[in-house]
Amino acid sequence: MVTSQKFGGNWTEEKLNIFTSYLDSYLIALQRQKFKKIYIDAFAGTGEIETRDGEQCLVGSAKRALSSDKKFDHYYFIEADLQKAEELQNMINTEFSQMRRIVTIYCGDANEKLADIIRNVDWRYNRGLLFLDPYATQVNWTTLENVAQTKSIDVWYLFPFSALERMLPKNGKYDKSEECIDRLLGDTGWREEFYKKDPQLTLFDLSPDLEQSNEDRMVKVANPEHIKNYILSRLGTIFPCVSKDARIFRNSRRSPMFLFCFAISNESEAAQKLALRIANSILKSK
Repeated sequence: MVTSQKFGGNWTEEKLNIFTSYLDSYLIALQRQKFKKIYIDAFAGTGEIETRDGEQCLVGSAKRALSSDKKFDHYYFIEADLQKAEELQNMINTEFSQMRRIVTIYCGDANEKLADIIRNVDWRYNRGLLFLDPYATQVNWTTLENVAQTKSIDVWYLFPFSALERMLPKNGKYDKSEECIDRLLGDTGWREEFYKKDPQLTLFDLSPDLEQSNEDRMVKVANPEHIKNYILSRLGTIFPCVSKDARIFRNSRRSPMFLFCFAISNESEAAQKLALRIANSILKSK
């Protein structure tokens, strides 16, 4: 019996519904294409999700993908936890035994295993759909660059918005987090984007005994909308097409938790137009 995972909240079902709607439309749109279709779930879990508040027991992304009426030619699932990977395999053996030959499960770091998958697929003859649903800041920017370089993968990425905000203190003392933020955003430009020199002078600042002057003191100037736009702009530096309608998922206190982003690596304008039309329609309606 598969053990359900406990995380997320009411927005978890919303996220899964958005993704599943796109997945179904993707398979329909490509059903007459000569390319083989590949599905990749980089944080696959066990196939079952119980929300942290205990209010919902949901079918996870892996099981939803396998259950779709139309099928991919191959499914790749990555799960870092060995027990969860074994439970996912058991679920497939039991409920999708007829599909075992087209399913591969990797246990390990998502960045490393995804790089292996990308390296071993000839993307001239394949098209892919990737679901990046990390628990926190596990996805490296270099991984996104690898995905973009295939020019064949559509990606849904649940960006850890609240984790990033926690690493951006108002007083500008981000030195303990800057390496992680660099890895997450792929550049150092966020320092100038999110922080400015503090324009406020106090009596203490005028004291010659203080080592830190007003010239050195920084304050955070970014609000959630600013951060959202910066994340999308960064994705736009490596993907030829990124949806501007990314969905912000919020907790019960209305604080941003995650930013659900959609990006297209295909350079074909026709492919971009179709994929973006489908994704934006789903993001705007659900």
